Amino acid sequence: MGWRATAARSAARGIAATALLLAALAPVAAAETPDSSAALPDSTSGARPEPTPPAVPRATAEWETLATGLPEQVRVSPLVEVVYNRVDGPAPLVGAALRRERDPAPLLYVKGGYAFSRKRRIGSAGFELPLGDRSGIRIGGDVYSRTASEDEWIVGSNENTIFALLARTDYRDWYEAEGISGRAIWEPGTDAALEVRATFEDQTSLRTSTRVSASGHEPRFRSNPAIDSGTEGLLAVAVRLGPLVLPKEGGSRATVRYERSGGPLGRDFDYGRFRATVNGSRRFGKRGSGRARIVAGSTREGTLPSQKIWHLGGIGTLRGHEYKAFAGDQFLLANGEGYWLLRKNVFGMVFLDWGAAWFGAGNLERQRPALDGGVGIRLLQEPGLAVTAARDLQRDNAPILVGVRLGAAF
Repeated sequence: MGWRATAARSAARGIAATALLLAALAPVAAAETPDSSAALPDSTSGARPEPTPPAVPRATAEWETLATGLPEQVRVSPLVEVVYNRVDGPAPLVGAALRRERDPAPLLYVKGGYAFSRKRRIGSAGFELPLGDRSGIRIGGDVYSRTASEDEWIVGSNENTIFALLARTDYRDWYEAEGISGRAIWEPGTDAALEVRATFEDQTSLRTSTRVSASGHEPRFRSNPAIDSGTEGLLAVAVRLGPLVLPKEGGSRATVRYERSGGPLGRDFDYGRFRATVNGSRRFGKRGSGRARIVAGSTREGTLPSQKIWHLGGIGTLRGHEYKAFAGDQFLLANGEGYWLLRKNVFGMVFLDWGAAWFGAGNLERQRPALDGGVGIRLLQEPGLAVTAARDLQRDNAPILVGVRLGAAF
């Protein structure tokens, strides 16, 4: 019986060793097992199939060959813009842009047109390219001959065109700008951006050249003011904290911009100024919402040319005052609006505007800012059509001024 016990112990040790060996080899076997989607052996052929090598993943190429066309994420899109104002008259622009689906700015674009009232070709071309796939850094540049304005923050281009066409009212003041610019943009995320821009351009005055409109209180457009003509070399740095477009449920955004004209870039103008803007919005239940804005600008050095002076009053600023009633190289403005849903797509609104514009960085304490208030009705909250009635709340018997907006006030 002794030999049987010895044999049993030997068999047990062998089985244990075999089990340990199989356990050690299991990961290797699993790694070498072909994909279950591979072809199965043909049981009827009798031939042993060749082993299937593991599939090697193929990286998606960023650029395709000319035989297959443009890269998958890059498309050519048309550019069509129709502009009408009191200096250009009708000025249609057409062109094309090369865009990536995930980037709003075109990789490459070109557009051109003709300002019929002043008989002048206008247009621009430029690019904006990412440095790497995920670095968040883009570089770009433009060359242009355009009709420029410093009033974009007051009223948008499409809205101004409609007012000029239908009501003989052009809210922007214009000058001709021909030049070249370059920029670098860093966006580490959707809620932050840093941009550095350098611009060299020739600026000249333009005069009112058309009177055609569907209607209007006056038989002519107002005169376009002359500017301080010259060549400008401008270096600008801008920082944004918060989303570029505020979400519907509410949010906030702050932007700061510093411009230095002249200085190391030379040319005809010499000034340095800051401008800061804070926007916020919030929902109040299912029927109410509110939003506010604070904008401030200060010229810290040099003298602003006339086309760069800030103006307040009227549409988009102090709605109880006449358009551009105040001017200065310093300004401070606060706007607040509240909405409540009256019925489907119809909103009631109340608003307050407070602000001042003046000359001299040390004169803030001498100012008596204007305070305007009003009510209105808006169809479709964003952007929608709004009709407002506003007045100066600091003056007895101040007139009520009726306004119309075809987009957001701010």
